[in-house]
Parts: sequence; C-alpha cells; structure tokens
Amino acid sequence: MRVSTASPTGRSTQQEASVRVCVIGSGISGLSCAFHLTEHEGVEVTVLERDDVFGGRANTDADGEHCPRIFLDDYHALFDTLRRIPGPDGLSVHAHLRRLRRFSYAHARGWIEVSHLYQVFAKEVPLGQRLRMIRLRPRTPLVAELYPGANANRYGPLRNFSRFALLRMATSLLRSRTAFAFDGPTQHHLVDPWVRHLTGRGVKLRNRTTVTALTPLPDGIAVSYDARSGPGKGTGTERFDAVVVAAFVPDVLPLLRASRLPSAVRPLSHTHCKAFTVELDPAEPALAVTGPAMYCRDGINIVLQSSHQRCLVLVTRAASSADDFVLGKVREYLGLRYPLRSVRVRTNQLAREAVWSATYLRPETMLTQTVPGLFFAGSYLRNSYPVDSGEGAARVALDTCRRVRAAYGLTTAPPSRVG
Repeated sequence: MRVSTASPTGRSTQQEASVRVCVIGSGISGLSCAFHLTEHEGVEVTVLERDDVFGGRANTDADGEHCPRIFLDDYHALFDTLRRIPGPDGLSVHAHLRRLRRFSYAHARGWIEVSHLYQVFAKEVPLGQRLRMIRLRPRTPLVAELYPGANANRYGPLRNFSRFALLRMATSLLRSRTAFAFDGPTQHHLVDPWVRHLTGRGVKLRNRTTVTALTPLPDGIAVSYDARSGPGKGTGTERFDAVVVAAFVPDVLPLLRASRLPSAVRPLSHTHCKAFTVELDPAEPALAVTGPAMYCRDGINIVLQSSHQRCLVLVTRAASSADDFVLGKVREYLGLRYPLRSVRVRTNQLAREAVWSATYLRPETMLTQTVPGLFFAGSYLRNSYPVDSGEGAARVALDTCRRVRAAYGLTTAPPSRVG
C-alpha cells in the first residue's frame, strides 16, 4: 500500500512501505503509544522491552506484583483506552475494574468502611482521629530517615518537588473520592489482554531486548539493541522512521549519553517501595469480604482480592519494612487464622522500578537539540495530570501520538470499542 507521509522536516514523500515506529518501553505509556499508533493506517509498530515481562511498573515477575494497582476515578484517558481492549472473557479490560472498598481503622471501633478514598476526609472517621492524623504528619518525607536502621524504603521524596507542583498534586488528590482495582492479578486482567490486543493488531512486541544506542539518519533513526533471546538473539541495528522513548528516566539518560545526544535533565532521587503478594488460605474469614478492599494502617497498605484468595501489600511509611514485621502486621490487621500459602516479595529498589518523584519534566529538556523523528513519552513529562501515575502515562502517550501523526501526516482509522 502506498502511503503519503510528511517527514519531520515537512517534506511530503510517496513510499511503498508503511511508516515504521519503534516504541522503547512497554509500561502503560509504551503500550498506550502502541495502541494509539495502530489506529493510524499504514503504520508498523515495534515495541522493545528490556525486561523479561511486559508492563513496566504494572508488570508481574517471579517476585510478584510491582504494587497494588489502584485506578482513581478521574483516570479518563486511561479508562478510554481500557474500554477498547478486550479482556480475558471478551468484555473490555475496563469492565473488569471494581470499585475499591475502603476500610479505616478506628481505635474504639476497629475496621470501618468509609465513603472516601482518603480517611482524613471520611465522615465515618471520628473528627478527633482525623485531626490527629493531620497533626502527626512525618517529620521527614523519607521513611529511611524517619526510622534509621529499620527500613530500606525511600518513599515520598517530596524534596524533589517544587511548591507549585506539590499544590497541583494535592489539588488533584482532593478531587479523587473513589478508586478502582482488579479483583485479581494485574498480569491476567491488564497486561496480558493489552499485549494480545496489540499483537492482534500487528504490533511486534520483543522482550529481553535492551536498546543500546540511537543514531539519527537522514531518513530516520537507527536503533541498536542487544537481544537476550528470540529469533534475533544477539546485537543488531534496525532503521525506523520514528522512535518513541517511553522508558524510565534512569534508563533514558544513559541511553542518550551512549547515543551522544545531550540532555538537560539531571538525575534525582526516586520513590522506592516494598510490595508483597500473599496467597491466603481459602478458609480465612477475611475472605468473606467481597473485594477488592483496601485496608491502610501505620504505613502498611493492604488490598484484599477475595475472589483470588490473596492480598497485595505496599509498605510506605511503616516503622519497618522487614518481612516478618510486615507479615505480622498483615496477620493482625486482617485477623488471619491460618498459615500463609505463599509470599512473594519485591523490594523495587532498582532505579527503573521506581516512581519518578519530582516536578514534571518539560519535553524539550530531554534533548538540548532537536532530533527529527525522536519523541519522548512517560508519566514524568509535563502533562495535564499532576501525579506520576497510569493516567499521566496515558495522557502523555496520547499527546506524543498526536505529534507523530502531525509529523508524518498519518490517517486515523475509526476507533473501536469493546462491550
């Protein structure tokens, strides 16, 4: 099929081959980019992922879930995409999201279900307790400094944010009253259906492939890579008309240096956390609660997925992140009576696993000189959603695809929607 394209320099050309786009990174931003690009006629998309599994910070590896995957009620761009991806049973991925029941602990009453996502705003929590929550805020945003020697977590480095960015983030959180979650594994409900959908649309997804350099060419960009498995195992180079870098900032900066592409971005601290995937005995009384349900107390956040007889635990501001301490608290909070079936632990201490916790980057700071055909995506870039999240990733991906469409004169195909 002949397609009419306009190169990034503005010159129109006629060519037999499709516009070839490489997306680096398979997190929500990368998968969203691939999804939107396949809606344009005459586009071939290849997604390269360095890890063994797809999904980025939504992935699941041998150590379990990256963290409990929570979706706020104003994730409009992401929800629009998830409504158009078939889930495991033919219904959309979005149709498998369930309202997250929120439980707060009151010392005089035990666990009570509250109507607001944040217990400090929940009318069911006694006013005195809410006032104590406000007064007892941590002295430092870093858990490792709050409890020296007892905690490896570094969660919430607010020092990387400007005051204006913190205000925007707080305003956004105040708007969110409800959250949603899958009542089962993220891999099963989100990542696998997304990957299957993209594969069905002709997207080539290659994992265990590390991009080592990007070389601008007169007619595109050469992507050099090192593949650890598959038919193309070994080092290689492929030419693409356009490249979208949707990887984590700590991976992007070394790649730009190796490619001799100067960047104005400086490295910053990241939010690290520890997550547990815990399989429960089917006889546990706690599983009688129809899920998903969230229990938060003393910096330990538990999402109970009763239909899969398990819970996901995220340690944020707990006094210790030691396994025995955390699991002991989980047993206490959920009133567990039987031995745990299995426990998988992810420390999420690697830079590429962490959350970009800083004021958003302006896209133009990624490169100090323009490279035609090279685009950037990811929740760390400036966008209309002020929190580093799946929604931020989805919005930046949509904006990036619009810029690719404009640069190459792509034709949009009619959008699809799943029941």
